[in-house]
Amino acid sequence: MERKLRELEQRMEAEGPTTVQLREFWELVNRAKLEQQLSKDSLNRIVRLRDTLFNKFYPPLFSLRKGLGLTAVAMLVGAVLIWYALQSDQLLFFLIGSAFLMVGTHPWGHWMAGKWVGVNYEYFYLDGPTRFEPCLKIDYRTYLKGSFDSRVLVHASGASATIVTALAILIAAFAAESLTVKGIAVLIFVMVIITEILAWAGLAAGDLRRARKELILKKQKGFL
Repeated sequence: MERKLRELEQRMEAEGPTTVQLREFWELVNRAKLEQQLSKDSLNRIVRLRDTLFNKFYPPLFSLRKGLGLTAVAMLVGAVLIWYALQSDQLLFFLIGSAFLMVGTHPWGHWMAGKWVGVNYEYFYLDGPTRFEPCLKIDYRTYLKGSFDSRVLVHASGASATIVTALAILIAAFAAESLTVKGIAVLIFVMVIITEILAWAGLAAGDLRRARKELILKKQKGFL
């Protein structure tokens, strides 16, 4: 791993961050997770490489505190819009409220899980298929020091928060008189479930795909 780490550092210094280097970096991280004991120097170098690559492709959007505050506001606004939509059968408000609520709860799921297992976060950035979803940048030093189980929990927590939110929206929708609102709520829930199943199967990007990779690495390590 030391040789690969040195080669990647030299190439990045000569060429600057590239997508090829980003893929190679993730392979290097998987090797680091399987190391019996990662040295402090190797850990610091991996963190520096990751920060350089990450800042290039996923620049900071908001500080951690500001991002958590804004997503909390998004959750509140989403809940109010859904409540209003259920009283007035306004489909547009229901859709907007559902989007706000799910976008807001997702990073909070990650943050709370991180607090529980000792994994920190640094700032918010935009990711997702349309680069619209606010996401948390993990502090890789605390992340790599954690166990496989803690990393599984950190990754799976965002997907779990989204599923629970979609289920709550579905349950709330059945208080509405409009069959259309109920139908949209069912569609939202089904889409979320299908997306997470595909991610777990490795057929789509997502939190559960990362969680499954951690379990695979744990098995390779001999812990399963």
